Amino acid sequence: MDVSGNLINNPLQPRKKTFSSTHRSSPSHPKVSLFANQKTIWLVYGPLLIGCITILLLVDKGSIHLAINHLNAPIADVIFRWITEFGAFPLIAATIVVTLFFRFRIAMVATVATTLASLLTQVGKRVIWPDSPRPKVFFADTDLLHVVDGVHLHSAHSFPSGHTAGAFALFMTLAFFAAKPAYKLFFLLAACLVGYSRMYLSQHFLIDVTVGSVIGTGSALLIYAWFSSGKIGAFKPFDGHIRLARSTKH
Repeated sequence: MDVSGNLINNPLQPRKKTFSSTHRSSPSHPKVSLFANQKTIWLVYGPLLIGCITILLLVDKGSIHLAINHLNAPIADVIFRWITEFGAFPLIAATIVVTLFFRFRIAMVATVATTLASLLTQVGKRVIWPDSPRPKVFFADTDLLHVVDGVHLHSAHSFPSGHTAGAFALFMTLAFFAAKPAYKLFFLLAACLVGYSRMYLSQHFLIDVTVGSVIGTGSALLIYAWFSSGKIGAFKPFDGHIRLARSTKH
């Protein structure tokens, strides 16, 4: 300060930086790439879905089902009888519990996605299309179906397939988080095998399975994007780590 009372700038004294409101940093959220990072999934599932839709538009569902059902073998009866259980609640829940010990965030996304898919399919089965018959009823007056021993065939609530929706919600979630393309393809294949098993066992038609796969995939995609965006209010995505707040001394 000089004699007149004015402040003198001291070049050795650090200056305090001021920021205007336009330059304030806002919390950043991780960008979610739903297509670029998941192109392996879409390059396989996309054409497969288009192919199923094309077949459904050109061929009646009864003929489609018989063509699939007649491709049977004793070993396939055993394999698909067990594979189909991965679309049921007990094995879905068990898979999520196992995932919980490795990646908490993935387990949470899978839980919400499978729950959403289940709710949507149950609304479709019991509210919108409650009278949709299963193959057992559709072919009741014939002996054309190959029936697997030990499998109880349901009669009603065929559309859409709940097992397929649950399997796709679970395995697509795992595929979205998988780092390597080979893992993504493995989980997609697992979901497709569950869907195919529902037709092989004469529990559902192709149209039931196709729509079930769309519901499951859509649920997984929606919840994956929702959790990863970091924009759920003050919610931040889980990263599998528990952080303890540090106390500061005053």
